[in-house]
Amino acid sequence: MSPTAPNLPSATLAQRIAALLPQTQCTRCGYPDCRAYAEAIASDAAPLNQCPPGGAEGIRQLAALLGLPELPLNPEFGDEGPRRVVYIEEATCIGCTLCIQACPVDAIVGAPKRMHAVIEADCTGCELCLPVCPMDCIALEDASAGATGRAAWSPAQADAARARYAGRQARLARDDLEHDEHLNAKGTPPAPTTVGPKANAATTDDPKRAAIAAALARARLRAKARPQ
Repeated sequence: MSPTAPNLPSATLAQRIAALLPQTQCTRCGYPDCRAYAEAIASDAAPLNQCPPGGAEGIRQLAALLGLPELPLNPEFGDEGPRRVVYIEEATCIGCTLCIQACPVDAIVGAPKRMHAVIEADCTGCELCLPVCPMDCIALEDASAGATGRAAWSPAQADAARARYAGRQARLARDDLEHDEHLNAKGTPPAPTTVGPKANAATTDDPKRAAIAAALARARLRAKARPQ
């Protein structure tokens, strides 16, 4: 880290870095969420130019905070582009719920075997729902009128997305706890799981979670090669 970077504890510095990230939770940076990438930057484990949704302006803001030189966005992680949101084609959706489970901010609603819908105002454009859809019925549309990077995603939107992501993580933690308590009540030991942003969603005895985790891994690989 540069000698002019803020002399702060790593956790505090990571928090300040995270506040400058767009909070799309898209994983294009190579980390499981925006907070994990912020922690990697704060600990010198990652450079500041791996966030396509933040774009050049996001890099400029991070460089100013850290006292580091600005770098061009690393094309290995994608290109800066307009913010896009997804919508679901009603006639094709079979209600499998895989997109609901893939969405990091709970922006998709629906029920099993019922048509799902996207809450457009909540969609961060992460595109993690695209590769898990077995019917290929999720499409993209431009939601920023051509504006790119941080110009396409306001601080208020980033704050709202961060709160939705935190809410989802808390809900998943509660669901896992209730599931374990249910198994304990039946006398069945729960499978070991880890809840949180860095959680591994797959367990050896849960094929559905394993399938979702594999699909998300494919999404991260596709994100790196995605044309903008």
